[in-house]
Amino acid sequence: MDDEHLQRDLHIAELLKRSLFDELSATERETLEAWMNEKEAHRRQFDDLDRDALADDLLEAENYDVEAATMRIFAATGIGEKPEEQPSKVSPLYLSTWWKIAAACLFLATAGWSWYHFNGRDISMNESANARSVVVPGGNKAILLLSDGRKVELEAASNGLLSQEGDARIIKLEDGKLTYQSDNGSRSRKTVYNTLSTPRGGQYQLTLPDGSNVWLNAASSITFPNQFDGNERRVSITGEAYFEVRSIPGPDGKRTMPFIVEAGNERIRVLGTQFNINAYGDEDGILTTLVEGSVIVGHPLDSVTLKPGQQSKMKGSAGYKVSKPDLEEVLAWKNGKFIFNQASTKSLMTQLSRWYDVDIDYRDDVAGIYFSGGLSRKDRLEKMMELLELDGRLKLELEGHVLKVMLNESRKVK
Repeated sequence: MDDEHLQRDLHIAELLKRSLFDELSATERETLEAWMNEKEAHRRQFDDLDRDALADDLLEAENYDVEAATMRIFAATGIGEKPEEQPSKVSPLYLSTWWKIAAACLFLATAGWSWYHFNGRDISMNESANARSVVVPGGNKAILLLSDGRKVELEAASNGLLSQEGDARIIKLEDGKLTYQSDNGSRSRKTVYNTLSTPRGGQYQLTLPDGSNVWLNAASSITFPNQFDGNERRVSITGEAYFEVRSIPGPDGKRTMPFIVEAGNERIRVLGTQFNINAYGDEDGILTTLVEGSVIVGHPLDSVTLKPGQQSKMKGSAGYKVSKPDLEEVLAWKNGKFIFNQASTKSLMTQLSRWYDVDIDYRDDVAGIYFSGGLSRKDRLEKMMELLELDGRLKLELEGHVLKVMLNESRKVK
């Protein structure tokens, strides 16, 4: 592609982005309108832009490692050469143009589509996606198991009072949340237990009888009593959950009643705090991340007290390892996003499997391939697939609810 076409592509990409903010001048609007009139595909692509998701798309584009992605595009497609391999006659402007073009294409891809003029081709990502199976993102889905064995599918249940366990009224709110409310602070003589579980492709928010809030990620569960009596509050989880624990007085009216979370062999003891626990059985250990307050993470072999911003992980007989993770990445699921910071392909695919309820079929060895970037959990799986394929390292195929992961042919050893 010659420099004139590159400059035109860059200019059109900039106009498209600015049009979403209504920042075009009269002349720029005429230029964009002329481009749309050139081909029906151009206008269709413009009309297909998801303006409501623009804020998330901008975050995704900013988080993406554009330079690294462009270098991989160079290697996979042969469009250009690495800077150190460029002949001396190539000016810095030419290279910077490539970075800008890559950034523009990546932005448009995060908006849901992309166009290419490379080698004179005009391809819409949406058209290729239409040939794939459609997998919708997860949502508010959960099953409540009551003490008498009855199961309530919350997605299908009407808002309002669902049941009553002792003095605790179980209410589904209009926003899809579940709350337990005790009548006048009274306590039933009998303590019974309920379990809230989410399937793959599900999430849910729960307010416990003490007013503490819990967010459940996909393929997770929490078991809890209809009332907290005695000297402590105790719940158990599987999968991943975020807690905002309410501080309440104990039986003596003075000390705060401890709140204890059981996850596998670990016990997390808190007073009033915010923290995340990742206890999926297919992960390498249980991760407890403290956002606010203080917690004591205990295991038969060791224990550690965390400070805000710290994360614990049990390392076998060596005891706990404490680190300072990227909190935005750890809490991305709770905030409706995927955020990856040099995540391995298998780690990324595990998250996609849980949220989109798909099985992963690895056809090639993908070790050593890492990704950085972000995407909204409201987006379809096909959009994520397009982004992961964009730099030419992976080829993905979706058949029903099975996602096949392969190396791009250009990366396979002949």
